[in-house]
This record gives sequence, structure tokens and C-alpha cells, in this order.
Amino acid sequence: MNKKVIAIIPARAGSKGIANKNTSLLDGKPLISYSVELTRNCALLNDVIVTSDDKKVLEISKKILESVILVNRPNELASDDALLTDVVKHAIDSYLSEGNEKPDTILLLQPTSPFREPKDIESALEQFHNSDFKSLISVSPPIQHPSDFIFNKDGSWYSCFDNDHRKEGRQNFTEAWFINGAIYIVDFKYFFQNQQFYSLDSCEIFKMSIENSIDIDLPIDLMMANAWINER
Repeated sequence: MNKKVIAIIPARAGSKGIANKNTSLLDGKPLISYSVELTRNCALLNDVIVTSDDKKVLEISKKILESVILVNRPNELASDDALLTDVVKHAIDSYLSEGNEKPDTILLLQPTSPFREPKDIESALEQFHNSDFKSLISVSPPIQHPSDFIFNKDGSWYSCFDNDHRKEGRQNFTEAWFINGAIYIVDFKYFFQNQQFYSLDSCEIFKMSIENSIDIDLPIDLMMANAWINER
């Protein structure tokens, strides 16, 4: 049975880390363009939705993919406090109000992950649809292992991991993965029933390379991403 899959790309105008982040240039191209172009090369997607309060983002998206469905996001869903689940629900409600049929699967693609490849999307969807779980998240190896992390509580410092990990040597560290935010897949009914994208006790884990997992959040991330493109 073929599954109907819709991709949702949330790209608001505001950003704390980088002003106008989604239209910032990466190798001469707006950041939003990487995610929209990616969907153009994924045969498993039925429809693509871009939800934004930024007219420039919507215009760029339409130029890249004529069939893209544009959703004008209201101001209350474009604030720093707005929940991504509410943004996605609004996008889907707008999609269904136009007479479109309900999808089986929702694919969330945040535009801050420009180095995902079509094979990542296709492999993740295949893994998800072949599993019994209702959600999937992508992960990558951490650049710094969390055994080196410390936190402050009530004025005292503590290790995030058992200190024995440092004594045993890095090769014996507990396996750790970073939720890279590049790919979220969720069953349509599960999403609306539970108001969440995933729960770690019942989701598929899709492993990606560090190179394809670079996330753009701060100006230094954009600098590093440009450097990585030049190096490649």
C-alpha cells in the first residue's frame, strides 16, 4: 500500500541567532532554497508545504518549486514562544481546507539543515514505513561527547555522565547520538492524537553523517557551513 506523504517546511521571518536566517545566503543561495530544492528530488513526496510569515521566503519557495503549497503563517505562530506542533497543525488545517485528502505521513524538514540529501529522506521514509513505530527522528554522532559536559545546580558543578567514563578512556564511552533536527517523520493520526512529533520510547532512530547534519542556528554556523562548501 502506497503511503501519502506530505513535507512541511516551517520558515518564519524572525530568528534570535541570525537576522532573517531563512533568507540568509549560504554559498550565494538563500538558506530556505536548500530544503525546497531537496523536496524537488524526492519521488516519495506527494505534496510540499512551506509555512511562513515572510513574503520573501514564500516567493523564493514558489520560484524553486511551482507546485509548492504556500501557507501564510499568522503572527501568533511566528513568535519565539510559538510551538512547532501548533505551526504544523495550522499548516495541515490550511492544506485540508483546500480540499486535499489527509496524508498518512508527515515529514518535517527544518530549513536550518541545508546538507540533507534526497537519499537521506528516502532512506528515512523507507525505514519508517517498514517499522511498527509511529515516528522517526534523525540523529548524528556528537562533535563533543556528552561525557565531557558539566552543569551547574545550586552553585555546584556536576558531570552529565558518570565520571568513570573519563577514567575508562574515550573508546569505552557509552554510545551517544545527537538529535540533529534534520528529519522528523510522524504518522498523521499519531501526531494529532498525541500533539507531539515523537516519544523516545517508541520511535525509529535514523542515523545520519555529521557532514549531512550541519545545523544553521548562529552566525558561526553559517560561517562554518560556507567553509565546508568551499572545502567540498
